Amino acid sequence: MPETRRTLHNALDALDDIFYIYDEHGRLVFWNDHLNELFDLTDEQIEGMMPAEFFLDADQPAVERAVERIFDDGETVVEARADTTNGRIRFELTGRKLTDDDGSVLGFCGIGRNVTERREWERQLAAQNDRLTEFATILAHDLRNPLAVAKGYLDRYLAEGETVDIDRVTDSLDRIERIVEDVLTVAIEGQAVTDVQPVALDAVARDAWEMVAINGATLDVRTSLVVDADATRVRRFFENLFRNSVEHGSTGSRTESDDAIEHGGADVTVTVRETDTGFAVVDDGPGIPVAERDHVFDPGFSRTTNGTGFGLYIVQTIAEAHGWAVAVTEGDAGGAQFEFATMPVMSLDADETS
Repeated sequence: MPETRRTLHNALDALDDIFYIYDEHGRLVFWNDHLNELFDLTDEQIEGMMPAEFFLDADQPAVERAVERIFDDGETVVEARADTTNGRIRFELTGRKLTDDDGSVLGFCGIGRNVTERREWERQLAAQNDRLTEFATILAHDLRNPLAVAKGYLDRYLAEGETVDIDRVTDSLDRIERIVEDVLTVAIEGQAVTDVQPVALDAVARDAWEMVAINGATLDVRTSLVVDADATRVRRFFENLFRNSVEHGSTGSRTESDDAIEHGGADVTVTVRETDTGFAVVDDGPGIPVAERDHVFDPGFSRTTNGTGFGLYIVQTIAEAHGWAVAVTEGDAGGAQFEFATMPVMSLDADETS
């Protein structure tokens, strides 16, 4: 019997899940080593703890209700978050009532399984499905008008032979091409970021600026922040943000196809700086009206006749693919301020980045 018990203990300790047994009063009486490891507690500290004590305050009431359901209904499943030695984890907790041969309640047992990644993948899958539905709506709506325009001018050209009508058909087809390219970009950039590496924001911002810089416009980088990210997507992220600030109404070569919301112009200064929660991209242009700030990230939202309205939507899509929260406010100089809450790897000292 001792050998069998030792084998049972070893088997439970080998589990990736937490195994636990609580008595009829809801106090912990048995557990595997994984519980000690995750919460950095000794056996003496763990013994007698109540189920809810391991979890975040916000989730404790749900755990307490789940325990009540075990004794009332015989079993339960609940999810709760806890801060552990491996960071914050979302657990799926099971419970099944234990009884004696005569039906007397002895307590309950169960396992706690880490479902953090699974829930995140489910969230990302749901977001991608929503985006696919959004794409279908966008394509059905936004392509209809340029297609109708192209068909109308083509019909007139066939009837009257005016070459100017062919130019207008070409313009409409170019717009259709830009819309399709932008939708494809969003589809690719919106995929969850899984292959990340430390990315220095100052370097990638300067690289992006080279792609959109306009004579007279200025980039001011005031950050040494390094983030876990996909460097290629972050560069495209900055390119779209910078274009929004400087290209419309400027002497740049992309005026015809830009998606700028703010229209800062060629003499705008764009600043990339650190914040308490991540970083911000700020300019000293005319800013974005308060009434429009809730809509600037909407696909198809544009204040120009030539823009596809996807520039800032792409920015938001890339940010969310990295798990960053985004908000638009007003900068100190009255221009637009795009704030991004992220999880930095480190902040390098100036002499380390020189």
